[in-house]
Amino acid sequence: MTQTDTERSNKPIPPFIHTFCETLAAHRMLQPGESVLLGVSGGPDSVALALAFLAIRNEYRLNLGIAHINHQLRGKESMRDETFVRNLAEAYKIPFHLERVDVAALARKNRRSVEEAARDVRYAFFERTCRESAYTKAALGHNLNDNAELILMNLLRGSGPRGLSGIPHTRDNWIIRPLMELSREEILNFLKAENQDYVTDSTNLETVYLRNRVRHLLLPLLEKEYNPGMTHTLNRLGRILRDEEAWMEGETTAVFDRSVIKASDAGLHLCLDSFNTLPTALKRRVARKALERVKSDLRRITLAHIDAIAQLAAATTPGKSLDLPDQIRIIKRNNTLCFKKESRPLREIGRAIKSRKRLQNKKKVFLA
Repeated sequence: MTQTDTERSNKPIPPFIHTFCETLAAHRMLQPGESVLLGVSGGPDSVALALAFLAIRNEYRLNLGIAHINHQLRGKESMRDETFVRNLAEAYKIPFHLERVDVAALARKNRRSVEEAARDVRYAFFERTCRESAYTKAALGHNLNDNAELILMNLLRGSGPRGLSGIPHTRDNWIIRPLMELSREEILNFLKAENQDYVTDSTNLETVYLRNRVRHLLLPLLEKEYNPGMTHTLNRLGRILRDEEAWMEGETTAVFDRSVIKASDAGLHLCLDSFNTLPTALKRRVARKALERVKSDLRRITLAHIDAIAQLAAATTPGKSLDLPDQIRIIKRNNTLCFKKESRPLREIGRAIKSRKRLQNKKKVFLA
């Protein structure tokens, strides 16, 4: 069941919308006249997100669109969600953008988890749609509870400050998350007051997934037995670490820029003397930044990999190398530490090097 803009404008502004607007303003997410693509799955968070933007559409002079991805993971339920979101877009006369992807097949092909594959597909779709249809922002429905759950999951995984910072309110100047100061309970109460339907993803109840176990088992236990305000406590921790991380990132960038001797498409060279004199925490951050520049992300990179780079740099023997995931090779040469992304698999390069060395040794024996 939906309401027209006229019916909605005659109602007093709910506290939900006040918090929504305060978050937009506090994080400078939006300017009047922008075009916003709303990521809507059909669940309560994304539907509440859509209603909130509809509530401010006229005041902000916004052009809105709705994007939905059918991951084809839940059969008829996935089609039900698609139909629901399409009808929602049609009811409010909002452009509807649809992507259907067999995420399970894509995950198998790329040797990724279904969750990782789905996330990659979503962001690629949102970015492409924004570019092709001239949307200036993409709005997503992550909320206070989502952030607490992610922080707790990352704590269980042993993440560093970046992981414990949680979900950022904005990303790359085009992704915005205006529900980050609102709880799941507030979202459900808002939808109930608005008499707005939504759909429920049955897999959200399956505790086979870590997030669901954290959501339905661990976090409720912590709130019951240890801290009733655990969700807010975790969000406060995230805010503190996010601010700390932003400051440390600025310091890291300054040190990194001073340490770079040479940077090109072929690789990146750091001054070895400069790198080796850094404190351990800063050394790790500089190594991560170098990897991120060369690799474009830090997927599959662990603390063990980062510490191995530091050990390589501190070794007294030059000419040593270190192989990392996704064809990344770190080479120590005289006074430089070279980060390269090879075009061929590292094993293939290794075999070629060994073969060349064997040939050279044979020549030496022959000449002797």
